Amino acid sequence: MKKPKAAEPGSVINSELRKQMLETARALEDASSWVIFSHIKLDGDAIGSSTALFEAGLNQGKRVRWMGFDPVPPNYSFLPHVDKHIIRKKYKFDSEDDLYIFLDSANESRGVEGLKERSPRTAVVNIDHHEDNTLFGTLNCVDAEASSTSEVLWRIMTAANWPITQTIAECFYTGVTADTGWFAFTNTTSTTHLMAADLLAKGVDPPRIYSCVRNNRSIEGLRLWGLAFLRIFRWGESGQFAMTWLTRRDFAAVNAVASETEMLINQIMTIQDVSFAVLLTDDEETGQVRASFRSKEGIVTAATVARSLGGGGHSRAAGAQLAFPLADAIQIVRETVEKAYAEWAVTDR
Repeated sequence: MKKPKAAEPGSVINSELRKQMLETARALEDASSWVIFSHIKLDGDAIGSSTALFEAGLNQGKRVRWMGFDPVPPNYSFLPHVDKHIIRKKYKFDSEDDLYIFLDSANESRGVEGLKERSPRTAVVNIDHHEDNTLFGTLNCVDAEASSTSEVLWRIMTAANWPITQTIAECFYTGVTADTGWFAFTNTTSTTHLMAADLLAKGVDPPRIYSCVRNNRSIEGLRLWGLAFLRIFRWGESGQFAMTWLTRRDFAAVNAVASETEMLINQIMTIQDVSFAVLLTDDEETGQVRASFRSKEGIVTAATVARSLGGGGHSRAAGAQLAFPLADAIQIVRETVEKAYAEWAVTDR
């Protein structure tokens, strides 16, 4: 689905997309109780869109709950309602009175377990921007060319003439800047900047948000990054690939938490001549390894590699869960990257 070109904030040319957005808004308006779900390893877009919708729901007199698999990273504690986020590993989707809303989740496996066993009478709204979204909702509003789920939700609210307060605007701004790298990534479009202009007009303070999100690292987190930096190795004919990893022992050694890895892989991408980066995080409790991938233009996409390993995500930012010991995962990921690159070099160069 192609994203329409906007002539002004909130304008939508694509009639099919506008219809989806208005239908989604009506479903939200008609339900008196919302349950919002976020994906594993919460990021800025998931948090920004969830807190924005939470605030909008309260403003409409809804009963609102917000659940997710992992805790909210502390650098997002300045946003509203993060203290109300409930950590749940599994949920029973059997209420006809609740509207279940999934934000920024490409598929049913990206968060709280139990959705696949839901009652057929339940209503599930799926709002997202991942190109590999499986359209698992009873109602889907997915724009694969939007910069972020925050942008999709902002356009829904704008199309439906919902009031976007300064508080909601700050949530949206946090989400869109997180997924666009402060408007530096290739997913930034003219519509993204129109959205930003609209949010700024509503009173958003960019330096404050930047400081809260980016200038808020703990010493433990920086020490964890140091361990990852020491392990970085490069390969490829021009050293275009880079990989590093972290173990549970590393987290324990510096007293860091899982959320401290946010933005770490982006730092690996700043290495000169590196255009594809890999971060592996070993979870000894589950016996799995979380793999994160980033890629620049002019090389095989991160999503291609992630899908080869059973994962998914955006074209240039993707991930996968690997059911291998870390030592095996390092070798398997390296071989997968090399194979995908070789196939890309033949067909896409």
